[in-house]
Amino acid sequence: MGRTLSYASDEVSSRRTRTALLLCLCSAVCHVSGQSVPVCPSPSWVQFGSSCYTVDHVAQKTSLSIEPAREHCKGLGADIISINSKEENLFLVKTFQAKWEGPTEVLLGMFYDSDDNSLKWYDKSKVTFLNWKQEQLEDNNLNTCVIMNTQSGLWDITDCDRFSESAVLCKYIPKENRTFDKKAMEIAIILIFTIVTLVVPIVVIIVNKRRNWPSRLPGAQVLPYSDEAFLVDTMESEDYA
Repeated sequence: MGRTLSYASDEVSSRRTRTALLLCLCSAVCHVSGQSVPVCPSPSWVQFGSSCYTVDHVAQKTSLSIEPAREHCKGLGADIISINSKEENLFLVKTFQAKWEGPTEVLLGMFYDSDDNSLKWYDKSKVTFLNWKQEQLEDNNLNTCVIMNTQSGLWDITDCDRFSESAVLCKYIPKENRTFDKKAMEIAIILIFTIVTLVVPIVVIIVNKRRNWPSRLPGAQVLPYSDEAFLVDTMESEDYA
């Protein structure tokens, strides 16, 4: 009877071990694939998704073009704005209408790259969204800048030197989000998968050995395990005591 009770306890313990292992692995995957909530530099910043935004006003006599505007944002620990989705563009327009008292137009952090004849973001994010006022032809002018109308959200091309702004729209990306690499996540998932394929077979072998252990003892009787049998054995043991 003691051996049966010991066997049942080992089986319950094995189940708990396997459950704990699965929970740990799920937690690790969620930690790797999850995105942390950004901590904005100050209450004047507005959070959307994994980034923070602010409009910083400058005196009209020191109006900024693209390079000084970017340096101004960098002084705040951020960069000049990049817009990567329709939702982000709409969020900025609504925030201008409800919260920010800004100019009618602001410079976006875009520049023309002559190496591959394309517009790119200064913060090195991929160009995944465009919202032109009208279809734009390819512009080979290295002095090309892009502006956004803060009321309509539509974009247009302008000459960088001829446009100066009295307010700069900056975007802050927390370091943990900025350095998050998709490739790193893939590597982490591969490592987790490798751990699972190595650990689970070992657990199965251990469980099987424990299951067969009573049958190798002289005079041992192997009984099928069930929750009811475990309760009966426990009650009999208590009565015997």
